[in-house]
Amino acid sequence: MDNYRKSVLPSGVTVCSEFIPSAYSVIIGVYITVGSRDEDDKKAGISHFTEHSVFKGTKKRNEREISLAIESRGGYLNASTSREWTSLYVHVLPEEVNLACDILADLIENPKFSEDALEAERAVILQEIKMFNDSPESLLFDYTFKSTFGEDHPLARLILGSIESVNNIKRKDVIDFWEKSWTAERIFVSAVGKVNHDGLYDLINKKIIKKKGSGITREFPSVISKKINAIAKPDLNHKYVALSFPSFSYNHELRFALLVAGTILGSGMSSLLFQRLRQDLSYVYEVSTFNEFFSDAGIFGIYFSTDENKLQDALNETRGLLYSLDFTEEEVATAKERLKGNIVISLESSGNRMERNVKEEICRGKRSTIADLLKKIEDVSMDEINIITKNHLKPDNFVLTVLGEEDNVSW
Repeated sequence: MDNYRKSVLPSGVTVCSEFIPSAYSVIIGVYITVGSRDEDDKKAGISHFTEHSVFKGTKKRNEREISLAIESRGGYLNASTSREWTSLYVHVLPEEVNLACDILADLIENPKFSEDALEAERAVILQEIKMFNDSPESLLFDYTFKSTFGEDHPLARLILGSIESVNNIKRKDVIDFWEKSWTAERIFVSAVGKVNHDGLYDLINKKIIKKKGSGITREFPSVISKKINAIAKPDLNHKYVALSFPSFSYNHELRFALLVAGTILGSGMSSLLFQRLRQDLSYVYEVSTFNEFFSDAGIFGIYFSTDENKLQDALNETRGLLYSLDFTEEEVATAKERLKGNIVISLESSGNRMERNVKEEICRGKRSTIADLLKKIEDVSMDEINIITKNHLKPDNFVLTVLGEEDNVSW
């Protein structure tokens, strides 16, 4: 039985919930459909800055009281910013749902945005950017978006922003951005666990009273990929590599075929890339494929890291493998089972369920059941797989991003 329900408040806020009878807790997330792709380049990072800033104090609670209210009851409170949304979420016991909704509503409705608090949080975010820049994998994937979509494309914008852009953000900018983008029609509330939908609806209806706004117009300009993008990064012991191309949106009919093909190519120790680059040739320690699907676009890629003297050899082997792709029915059937199993296991996490449910509502306007999702994977045809291998997974479709300056690399 599917215990999922959805309602839209008179204000325009969407409330969805999935009741799990065996659960001992409830996770509630508020998702605002604004992220780094919706920003101005000069103030890149303002979505993330705003997310941080609402925790610095409201008209009802100071900074410590916000976290203590949840943590003193054994709960957990956090937030995140992505390219397409900002989320605030609380994980609590069922008897604390009223408190959880009150805290979330307070953060959304009543942030003070005091000058001193914003300056303190700016310093924290600048530390976060420096920490991020010390992480080769994190830095590589941000540059991969630039290589794939183009330096000035909204999807290539850094979620954290740069030190320069974060320093450009003023208090008025944060308030203006919050007022313009944190509006009712952009707010989705998703809850999973031992939760009563009608009770949740009533709580959100009373506590979140945001009005509708004109919102932000989301654009998708032309993609201008960069074939080879080598980024200097001193003092690295490895070269970090991504091969990528713009793929499909969340709603595209070939999304599931790409997921199946990507599973054969680079998911797990039995994948073609792992077997060739690691097991046969010892060129890499780790290698995998990655996918991300957005409302109107997507990205597919291959990731690995290797010694400098193995870099070109690893790239040549990858190119050769891509040229020779010809998946068998047995490989496709095995990949489907692996993919379905991975999805079912991941959805044992209430947090993963919460995010899946809300992404379905944001991107599709409705949420498919797990049975429907698994059927879509099972229904992927060999014809669709052949379209992926022949038209999309060809070497010349990929752009190369290398972290670690390399003048002689070729792809």
